[in-house]
Amino acid sequence: MIFMGTYSMPGNKTKEWMKCISDIAGNPLPSCIKKWQSFSCSGGDGFKGYNLIFTEKGKGDEAFVEIAKLIFPFLQIEGSSWKLEPLMGVTDSVNLLKE
Repeated sequence: MIFMGTYSMPGNKTKEWMKCISDIAGNPLPSCIKKWQSFSCSGGDGFKGYNLIFTEKGKGDEAFVEIAKLIFPFLQIEGSSWKLEPLMGVTDSVNLLKE
């Protein structure tokens, strides 16, 4: 399963955000998460980010809980927001439309 996490962060909260990032970077990812790619851009008065999180096959539920634990500290930063969504591949989407 692949999750997409999107976030926004006010520009005046970068120190708090960087502390959360370094706390995560200092520890290995849970074994149910294969790869986590992050992208960001400036957006108005802050930053926007996009995360693609790849999980081990059959471990989507476990990974969802682990991801929620990892992003919880970011949610404590005033003005920040996170959204986590499961993604479908194009083949699955097309098959869904056929039925």
